Amino acid sequence: MNIVGKSDKGKLRQFNEDAFFIHKNPLIAIVSDGMGGAPHGEVASALTIKSFSTKLLRLKTWNHDNITNIIHETNQEIVAKTTQDSKYVGMGATLSGFVSHNNQTFILNVGDSRVYGLKGTQLTLLTDDHTMMNEIMKQSDEIFANIDQRYKHMLTSVIGIPSGCIVDVTSVNEEFDMILVCSDGLSNLVCEATMIDVLLSSQSIEEQASEFIELANRAGGNDNITVIIIDMRGEAYE
Repeated sequence: MNIVGKSDKGKLRQFNEDAFFIHKNPLIAIVSDGMGGAPHGEVASALTIKSFSTKLLRLKTWNHDNITNIIHETNQEIVAKTTQDSKYVGMGATLSGFVSHNNQTFILNVGDSRVYGLKGTQLTLLTDDHTMMNEIMKQSDEIFANIDQRYKHMLTSVIGIPSGCIVDVTSVNEEFDMILVCSDGLSNLVCEATMIDVLLSSQSIEEQASEFIELANRAGGNDNITVIIIDMRGEAYE
């Protein structure tokens, strides 16, 4: 297994409000994107990553309920920060990732950062966006192009909601060749066909991560871009 992560502020944003964390054993690959239009997104994402990763590394039993609980605890820490200092009121961040320990592997998601799995030439989206757009599409026959595109950026769950966030934690039973964890600065600008081309290229994963960032910037770079790539295929492929 080999893993790499890279982040870039993009071409239009003044600051990088994304954050990520990588740990090999146990395997933790998480991305957090500070909520756009809200104050101190960089603080929210950094605290989200620190709080969740610290709790996960201390967790003795990895299962659905325990991981879900520490995400809720992370949410409450961000909420507490907003009550301690009024300048942080309204801040929030996404949290998405791929984690594995003792043959237990999980996908986690709050918000609209994403996790993809590549097997052969098939790329599968493993997370479900917590957006108004996605909710409308699941509850109606409307197609993407017919829905107000502003709904794509309206989050229905985020770390930092006082009443509690919606948390998705799912077990992974299928084996993938590669895992891609990314913020929407990549997934909004680079299509899945191009993602497949990059992940199947002969480049190292470090070069692939750099290419993803270059492609997103070339497509406009209107948001921060964060990418984690995990090659799950073992030493023969490193």
